[in-house]
Amino acid sequence: MKKRMWRRMQRRRSTAGFTLLEMLVLMIMIGVLFAIAAPGWDALISRQRVSTAREQVVQIIRQAQSDAKTSRMPRLVVFDPNATGIPRVANIPYTPGTALPVALNNVGNWQTLGNGDIKPRAIQLASTNPSQIVIENDGSIAQPPTVAASQPTNFKVTISRVNAPGDGTKRCAIVATLLGAIRQAEGSDCNIP
Repeated sequence: MKKRMWRRMQRRRSTAGFTLLEMLVLMIMIGVLFAIAAPGWDALISRQRVSTAREQVVQIIRQAQSDAKTSRMPRLVVFDPNATGIPRVANIPYTPGTALPVALNNVGNWQTLGNGDIKPRAIQLASTNPSQIVIENDGSIAQPPTVAASQPTNFKVTISRVNAPGDGTKRCAIVATLLGAIRQAEGSDCNIP
């Protein structure tokens, strides 16, 4: 009787669970799936970072327009694409008659794009020259002195991945009119002349 029970238990033990070979095959399959999904995941995260930074740029320009209307004083939005690691932007009061562009070391109140959620050297910022925009006290955009009054001005701020600007992650905010209308674009619409 004991021998029969012992044999039944041996059979049950041998059929219970997974073999080592089955576990290795499963681990290899999971590794292959991760290898397939990793580039897509990286692209998704990169697009999200760039889009978040663009949204922040648009928000800062709109906040400067609102501040200019509220205080009845012009505002200056300054972009620093060459900041160490992470691009930054500032919305500061502007005194009419001050020479443009304002030196970056004279600017305070900097905000890094991504609010600290973006790793250094992950995104890059480029803008039309100069990388500063004056917003009048009525919320309109001041005509840069280097541009003829009859020439239309589009102020572009472009954000893309650092090492892959042509991979579809290029996004931009365009201040399209002197009235300060802001539109968002992506891809080849963001090329800065």
